[in-house]
Amino acid sequence: GVRRPQVILAADPAVTLPAAPPQAADALLEEIGLHPRKGERYLGVTVRPWPGFDDKAPAFAAAVDYAYQRYDLIPVFIPIEGKPDAAAAQKVAALLQYAPANLLTSCPSTELAIALSARMDVALSMRLHALIFAAVRGVPLVGVVYDPKVSAFLDDAGQDLYARLDQVTPELLCALVDAAAARRQDRRALEDKTARLVRLERENSQAAARLLAESK
Repeated sequence: GVRRPQVILAADPAVTLPAAPPQAADALLEEIGLHPRKGERYLGVTVRPWPGFDDKAPAFAAAVDYAYQRYDLIPVFIPIEGKPDAAAAQKVAALLQYAPANLLTSCPSTELAIALSARMDVALSMRLHALIFAAVRGVPLVGVVYDPKVSAFLDDAGQDLYARLDQVTPELLCALVDAAAARRQDRRALEDKTARLVRLERENSQAAARLLAESK
């Protein structure tokens, strides 16, 4: 019986999810042998199983090695979806030649995943929510697009460093890492770009409240 639907542009509720305390993220990094309190810099890496990913795993590994050698960014593989992401990360880690393979097998909570994302200096990710968590905290992003929703979010967030999975090469990913690394001093500007999305997300709760009020 819906004849006049109201179409509202909002944003993914993930942009307003709270983060765990920074100390909790540091403690998790320390559990895998890292030393965040000593000024280490990190490359957050989130990959996922997807048709064509296995063929591109060497390109991911090349980019991780490059970020480690060129910018001293220590890789941290952050799984958003537990075992599937961890298995994909292991495929990349097995191909690393220079960078250490710091793999988290799971992330205990969404709040902790957000805190970890905020701790990264650059994020290289296929997962949409890993990109959202990092973007809201002003982390420079390198996105690998397997679905149009990923590039749509990156465009909305003003983060233009991404490539389609089928176009990925070692050279392209390394060039994107270069561009992202150059933005590390502009985290406040990158964070400001997502402020519009945070405001848009309020439309979700406001629309729900109106719907509930009208249904009484």
